[in-house]
Amino acid sequence: MPLDPEIAALLGEPQPLPPITAELIPMIRMGMAATGQALPRPQGVAARDLDADGVPVRLYRPQGAGAGLPLLVFLHGGGWMLGDLETHDAVCAHLCARTGAAILAVGYRLAPEHPFPAGLDDCERAFGWARREAAALGCDPAWVALGGESAGSNLTAAITLRLRDQGLAQPLFQLLVHPATSLDFALPSITGVDGPGLTQAYMTDCRALYIGADGDYAQPGVSPYLAADHSGLAPAIVLTAELDQLRDDGEYYAAKLAAAGVETLCQRLPGLPHGFMFLPITLTAVETSYGLIAGLVRRYFRMDAQPA
Repeated sequence: MPLDPEIAALLGEPQPLPPITAELIPMIRMGMAATGQALPRPQGVAARDLDADGVPVRLYRPQGAGAGLPLLVFLHGGGWMLGDLETHDAVCAHLCARTGAAILAVGYRLAPEHPFPAGLDDCERAFGWARREAAALGCDPAWVALGGESAGSNLTAAITLRLRDQGLAQPLFQLLVHPATSLDFALPSITGVDGPGLTQAYMTDCRALYIGADGDYAQPGVSPYLAADHSGLAPAIVLTAELDQLRDDGEYYAAKLAAAGVETLCQRLPGLPHGFMFLPITLTAVETSYGLIAGLVRRYFRMDAQPA
């Protein structure tokens, strides 16, 4: 299936991505900030900034909602070097509005200024804080999940492995939207999918800035797919995009989870590219994808089965 026509018209002709260097990152961040600020934001969502043991976070709640909400801790994408609480404000507000759950966005440290494992450590710390403080946030401590998109899904998957290995409780479920879980970037769709936005060279640059040019990308904290054991992890929702070079990454990881006995739902979204959550929700295909994600989050939180 080709790229969704509305998305294709918005993005125009694909432009080759330049090599990513530390010198270019400030300019790229400025462009991402401008894009994020232009995204339409929903009504009816209240947000406030908090400190999670030294990590900046932003809590989104439906206006007028009472106590005991489910809480999804959400980790933004951006190749471990882009994105923050502002760039993904509209993304998280839409997730809150459409799920009816509370969303906690995490402003983790970015590479290359703060290479691996700084960002991962921040996300793990913020998730632990969220579980401890859930009741004070007006949420149910028994209904705390973890998720993210792209690099945020990589961090999510890595945290579930860390928690298991530390003997700590898993999140209620993990939401992985077009995840990057195998940083060898060798699966077929890397070169076999003709979609906008990503190339093998670009992803290799991101990896080098994240872990260093000679860093060990095979360690589970960097490449969860390459972990020796995937048993005992949280139930997983894995959503891949048809026109995404990382499509096979997510689907292969879902298969590994399922083979290890992890409850796993995997679905490929047709006509969508990598980063579709960072496109205007006024596009029909993007709005439909948010509806699907919200429905799955509500199902795994069992929100529709809870009394009003």
